[in-house]
Amino acid sequence: MSSKYEINLEQVHHYLLSVQRNFEAINEALDMHREPMRDEILNNMLEGYEYVNYLLKKDVNLLRPEGLHHFLELNNIVLCGTDLNKRKDFKEHILSNTDRFYEQSEFSISHMRAWAEKHKKDSPWKRAAGSYILQISWPQLFHEGNHRTGALLMSSILVRDECPPFVLSVDNAKAYFNPSSLAKSTNKNEVLGKFYKLPKIKKNFARFLEKQAVPSYLRLR
Repeated sequence: MSSKYEINLEQVHHYLLSVQRNFEAINEALDMHREPMRDEILNNMLEGYEYVNYLLKKDVNLLRPEGLHHFLELNNIVLCGTDLNKRKDFKEHILSNTDRFYEQSEFSISHMRAWAEKHKKDSPWKRAAGSYILQISWPQLFHEGNHRTGALLMSSILVRDECPPFVLSVDNAKAYFNPSSLAKSTNKNEVLGKFYKLPKIKKNFARFLEKQAVPSYLRLR
């Protein structure tokens, strides 16, 4: 059965636009400076949230076999949008990224699926946080766009369990970006040992997700 909720795209647009307008001040407060939120990035993220709504309606779990190509498509969307002409320019990147997604020996979607199966009884906050940290720590799942794709993955996990999605805002940007940068520089093999043992940062990030949840980001379908 599909989720009875969907993401309130108008609210998402409002908060992401606010982040874009205030990004210079946000960046100055971060431990590691981030790429500015250009119009292209903002618009691609909105298309990504719209695609998550489509998947929620179809009851697609991104970490199950039937959802994997949709997970890969979310990464394509955040990088190059949905315009087919632009996709032609990214053809080689998309093919290389697809190989990495399925076949990378150090870390691929099969490792994420194994982790998700092991932690399927965790709270949605812990599953969302754990999946995100696992995806963005080194080596990352995708060549590029892991943080943005991870935000969409978290949103899908949360809304499927009737929790508000994750949406970047001026208020939560620092608490989101700083641990994300720390996770990105963390080597799964050296620090985590086994892929399936989550670090302390995952627990803290789960608390962050729950604390910053905004009910108005959800609406009945």
